[in-house]
Amino acid sequence: MRTLLQILLSYGTYTNLELLEHYGFVLTDNPNDKAFIPLEPSMYQLCSWSSDLIHIGKEGNPSFALLSTLRLWATPQDMRKSIKQYVYSGNQLSPENEVSVMEWLVHKCLLLLGNLPTSLESDKNLLRFVDNTLEDCKMESGEMPLEFLNFLQSKNLIGEKPCLITSLPKTRYFHKWKLAIKWRLHFKAMLYKCIEYCTKTRDKIISQNH
Repeated sequence: MRTLLQILLSYGTYTNLELLEHYGFVLTDNPNDKAFIPLEPSMYQLCSWSSDLIHIGKEGNPSFALLSTLRLWATPQDMRKSIKQYVYSGNQLSPENEVSVMEWLVHKCLLLLGNLPTSLESDKNLLRFVDNTLEDCKMESGEMPLEFLNFLQSKNLIGEKPCLITSLPKTRYFHKWKLAIKWRLHFKAMLYKCIEYCTKTRDKIISQNH
């Protein structure tokens, strides 16, 4: 290979979680990123989609498989068999059905966000703190966010105060932790975008049918 010759590397259609697991990095703007939405066992039984197709996309839009499954679930049980093929063709069944689907997704995303140990805003602040303070090689442990301090203590990276963090960026522990924070930021952002998408869709349907 000639010196200074540019090459293009393709990582396929990996999500940020897969890139993190296999290659050790995440992309800020990954068009293939997804947030997988867990369903009730009875919901999975309604369709033949594999679980990896039931997700929301980077911009918060529900996947075809997720919408189809939820539309069928929101249909009365005695009507599901007769409209199953219609659902699988990608059609909306009724305004009421679509509103139910959107409201379920909003509720599910809020539930997932509520069960996470940190919020989107706290993750943003933590990452901002990390980026800003690593340039300052000395700080008091009392100045650190609790999660930052807990991380240092768990890796034995903190000693007597003042806390010297000169070598911190060089540790593989710290690099991996920053990537984990970035990944969970992307994940939460997708959930919030889904809430926004579904809320707007629901409100539009309601306004058009009243």
